[in-house]
Amino acid sequence: MKITRYLAIGATVAGSLLVASIATGVWQPLAKADNSGGNPTFAVNPSWPNPLPAPVGTDGVAHRWVSGEIAGTCIDKYDNVYTFNRGWEVGATVNGTLQGNESGAINGQDATASAIPSPPVVAYDGDGNVVAGWGNPSLIPASEVDGGYAAYMPQGAHGCYIDYQGNIWVGGNGDGIVQEYNPQAGNQEGANATFVMQIGMKATCDTTTPPAAGANPFTSCGETTDANTSHTLLNEPADIAVDPNVGPVSRMRGDVYIADGYGNHRIVVFNARGQYVGQWGTACSTDGETCPPGTFGATGGGHPHCVVLGNDGYVYVCDRPNDRIQVFAKNCAVPSTASNPQPVCQPIRVINIDQFPTATAANRAAILLAGTRACDMDFWPNIDYLASKSPTSQKDIVDVDLGNDNTWLIDKASGLVFGALGTCGIAPCPGHNAGSFAFGHTTAVNSKGDIYVAETITGRRIQKFVQMSGQQY
Repeated sequence: MKITRYLAIGATVAGSLLVASIATGVWQPLAKADNSGGNPTFAVNPSWPNPLPAPVGTDGVAHRWVSGEIAGTCIDKYDNVYTFNRGWEVGATVNGTLQGNESGAINGQDATASAIPSPPVVAYDGDGNVVAGWGNPSLIPASEVDGGYAAYMPQGAHGCYIDYQGNIWVGGNGDGIVQEYNPQAGNQEGANATFVMQIGMKATCDTTTPPAAGANPFTSCGETTDANTSHTLLNEPADIAVDPNVGPVSRMRGDVYIADGYGNHRIVVFNARGQYVGQWGTACSTDGETCPPGTFGATGGGHPHCVVLGNDGYVYVCDRPNDRIQVFAKNCAVPSTASNPQPVCQPIRVINIDQFPTATAANRAAILLAGTRACDMDFWPNIDYLASKSPTSQKDIVDVDLGNDNTWLIDKASGLVFGALGTCGIAPCPGHNAGSFAFGHTTAVNSKGDIYVAETITGRRIQKFVQMSGQQY
């Protein structure tokens, strides 16, 4: 029988924000949360997930899976948790970082000689057991494309979403594609799921500076070459969301919202058939809070970095380098034209991730040293795969802060931070203990109110947090 213990760490149980005392190096509470309104508190389950499978190969040896960076997290209607990871991209370079150095390849000190990269997509049940693993990990030979790049799935795995039909969408921030798969054909041996549809073109991005003849085609993708205008191409998409309702512009069910945000700087919308509907957003060269609403930071990695559909009918978008969540109406999606090549839509609301109401000026400055507070978000409580059926309140926002390595708990109505997962807030972050984070990147909330946070770079894991107190939904 499995015995589960929950480790109370920092704000996850006390409901408080934490910051290090610069003078003493001791972790001290930054602000006590006001739990009179039933704010939830959480604790990490340090025994989740269970060990990954170790299938026996043709050599008769059991080869343990190792996941590498976990860059995308999404949940299906059964509360299975899917991870999209980069460990299989051995030898490839993504945004200047060689896979196998710090971005997820399985070699060196990462594993023993008998370990192998897990399949690109791994699914866990609520108890932490692996229930599926699939995806085509084939690479383009290094002799054809210097370094070896993903041949079929998106290069630079980044972001996933389970839609209302149970299909999984994945994107890549080293490529120009978003793909839809039916996961029912997947199994633990890593067989491919059934490919359904692709938006964009492999290794061909929406750019003003295409690669020279004979050059590596993947060099056309990147944040310095964006065009932000194509009706067919993407440029390093970071995230995806699919609308279970009829779109106000397409008049169809199943619009696909894409955070086209590492190379381009827009939210672009396609209908369920993969046809262009419209877009909004453009780059802001100044960065920071001086960027006008409706624009996204020009540099800093992922802009926009997430797109999430609320049951209030609005579109929530992470503007990562500007540390804010911008909230838009769905009818912001209008076609780009020659006279209006990069349409900008005014958000109905902007949530700045620096609202610590009881923090002192010194503590607030300390906890905001880094600048990627709007890395990813989800609602709590929530049902990812069908936004319109989510709990009516969607009371809170769970926001991943990659720079500070906290995951903030935010009151949706006021935009105020009332708690946090993690014990960071000032560099260097403690990182690798259970309940702490090292490069927290994405989050997802299941129908029971459990919070999952996945880590990239040196973290390379996914952690589960369960509700311990506060109002139940």
